[in-house]
Amino acid sequence: MKILIATHNKQKLFRYKRLLSQIPDLELLSLNDVNITAKAEENFSKNIENAKHKARFYGDLSGFITVGIDEAVVTNFLPDNEQPGVYVRRFSGDKKELGDDEIVEVWKEIFRKYPQDDKQFIFDYAVAYYNPKTGLMESMSVKQISYVASHISEIKSDGYPLSRILTSEKDGRPYIELRKENNWKHDDINFAKFMEKFTIWVKKQIIT
Repeated sequence: MKILIATHNKQKLFRYKRLLSQIPDLELLSLNDVNITAKAEENFSKNIENAKHKARFYGDLSGFITVGIDEAVVTNFLPDNEQPGVYVRRFSGDKKELGDDEIVEVWKEIFRKYPQDDKQFIFDYAVAYYNPKTGLMESMSVKQISYVASHISEIKSDGYPLSRILTSEKDGRPYIELRKENNWKHDDINFAKFMEKFTIWVKKQIIT
């Protein structure tokens, strides 16, 4: 069965390809593989709605079962009116989409403004999966808590700028400096329920 992973972000594509490759008999496709350059708008205030919109948008374009992804994040130290929410990349006054380095600089300034310890980032990964042939859509959210790392890494990221400043353990090294196997282990734990639910859903699509 062919499954389209609907993201232009290389790191997100790698992440979800690695996870979904654990399900037998799936051929995982990228937007490049199906020659889709269009970009779905992300105008919804909830990440689950953005994920559903992307799954439907790219699924209808390609004709393949499609996985749509969108992230939201809140912290334990910012006031409610300063939380990034769904604007992880558009975290600025004019909601302009920021580049990787710009995002890191924004958070450096925020950390200077809010110097308290035990900073946490609570991520909500919304994943929607859609079959354009039947119109069936399901979705779920995966939660992950990250901590501000002991330092900001100088290693350049390619699509996941927060991996330079966050880590899985208090005062740990940034994700980007950890062995990939370490990060994969946390993903496997966090996404276990999603993988179980998605595997059952995919089998139903084969039957129908």
